[in-house]
Amino acid sequence: MTNETRIPYSAKFTVKDNCLFERKDSKNGPYERKLCNFTPWLVSEITVDDGVEQQTRIRLCGRHENGRALPEIEIPAEELGTFSWLLKHWGIDCILEPGISVRETLRYAIQTTADGADRKTVYSVTGWRKLNGQWQFLMPGDESLTVCLPGKMHGYGMECRCTEADMAAALALLTSDLAPAEVLYTLTAFAFLSPLNHFLKLAGHEPKFVLFLVGVTGSRKSTLAALFLSFFGHFTGTELPLSFRDTANSILLHTFSQKDVLTCIDDFHPSGRTEEARLTATAQTIMRAYGDRTGRGRLRADSSPMESRPPQGNAIVTAEFPPDIGESGTARYFSLELKDGDVDLHTLSMFQEQAALGALQRCMYGYTEWIRTHLLCNVEQEAKFISALKKSFESYRSAFQQSGILCHGRVPETTAWLQIGMELFLSFLRARGMISDEEKTAMKNLFRDILYRLAARQAESIHQDKPTHKFIRKLFALVESGQVCLLPRDPYYDSIPINCVGYEDDEFIYLLAEPAHRAVRKLCEDQGETFTISQKALLKQFAEEGLIETAQGQNTKSLRFSGKSKRVVCLRKAMAQSIADKAN
Repeated sequence: MTNETRIPYSAKFTVKDNCLFERKDSKNGPYERKLCNFTPWLVSEITVDDGVEQQTRIRLCGRHENGRALPEIEIPAEELGTFSWLLKHWGIDCILEPGISVRETLRYAIQTTADGADRKTVYSVTGWRKLNGQWQFLMPGDESLTVCLPGKMHGYGMECRCTEADMAAALALLTSDLAPAEVLYTLTAFAFLSPLNHFLKLAGHEPKFVLFLVGVTGSRKSTLAALFLSFFGHFTGTELPLSFRDTANSILLHTFSQKDVLTCIDDFHPSGRTEEARLTATAQTIMRAYGDRTGRGRLRADSSPMESRPPQGNAIVTAEFPPDIGESGTARYFSLELKDGDVDLHTLSMFQEQAALGALQRCMYGYTEWIRTHLLCNVEQEAKFISALKKSFESYRSAFQQSGILCHGRVPETTAWLQIGMELFLSFLRARGMISDEEKTAMKNLFRDILYRLAARQAESIHQDKPTHKFIRKLFALVESGQVCLLPRDPYYDSIPINCVGYEDDEFIYLLAEPAHRAVRKLCEDQGETFTISQKALLKQFAEEGLIETAQGQNTKSLRFSGKSKRVVCLRKAMAQSIADKAN
């Protein structure tokens, strides 16, 4: 080691025996002031872009006066002048000299080495981004860009090439005996819908639902979910990005970074009542976040608001049974059911081998490249693409609404989004000569029929989760078990049983609102279910659905029973019985 090491500091500084000195002038002439017993310098400046904010980080190297190379470290740029990193990363034998201005002078000295530092941008988010006027699909594996995803997302990546064999592997999923056609078609459509999220948002119709894959233990639901996630990286049934063992905040933090890709939140499987309450709350948070595309409001340390970070991709949730999250929560997911034996294990192994070799990743790369080069090649084409997505969505939604299937207002939208995903995937295969026009039309029609059957089933599930329907089912269960009773209206009663919640005749059930509501809530609590709607809100929904007879704008009526006037809810008996019968 020479007495003086040449590092590109400004002329104000010099290095001797690996120690940094500052050149100063005084009335007695120039002299050198020692700043520290090591020499630090900048290696690189890194801009971390998460899609909302950009943060600057710097990498530092150094050498101790004893000649030891100090480890390369990375710190936030704003911490450089605090030197809080020094003891943590380089140890107690790296010493700053005393003096009021030493820290500021040393910070300045380090920054004078910036001319020799590398500069690069690291993206911590996937998906579409316009860079230098050109659209790019950000993914780990692209050598032209650096994409580094946080936390548990190391499985994401894409191989930047695509062959006919890769496209054939994806097409074979639809025609294989791997699983029922309704499962394979829907999962394929969902996977290829994901890279369209950004442009559907620009079209005013961003997908707002979660795909629920429900099946008993051993039905291979997690393994099947991992196979379809393999369009975006390397995943297995035991190595999925997210899990219900994670906190809701952790899940939402990661889903913001998973832009325009598919993720999986695995294993809604409560093992007890306490855990069921926690996991159900997490499921509700997930459904709201994806169903509304909203992020949590957060504040910085100075109390200024941070940009929200809603989910930006699409999610599969695996579960042994759907969570009890009410009508609005159920309307935010689309359910697929896997029964024991539905997945052919031999065929599954074959597709897993192809996925492990990157065939599905390469097919997805080909798909995003086709979108980029054919549908986003200039501003005019981009506008046409967004307009076409808007028209397709509205057309598919309208066609479903005219099908006669009575359902929640979100179901037609969900079927429209899934049909767009399938349409673009088939258009890509047709453009690459993998299928004919006739085959494309046949597959589109088959998937439409599949979706309509699934949607009708989903509509019934949503109806059963209506608070009014749930109340009626629970009320009838209470009556049948003898926990509460309904008395015939006509006789005169000297005494009323303590568990009486109302009266009945051939046309109406005359409910005493408060005890009936209290009894149903208690039953739900005893069964580990939720029933949070208030008595007033419940009666309002009864009236809106025509389940009760109202009088002069009021949801209760004053009638006489056993010579006494009581305010009751006049529930239409035939309609209530029909709802209760559907649950059996």
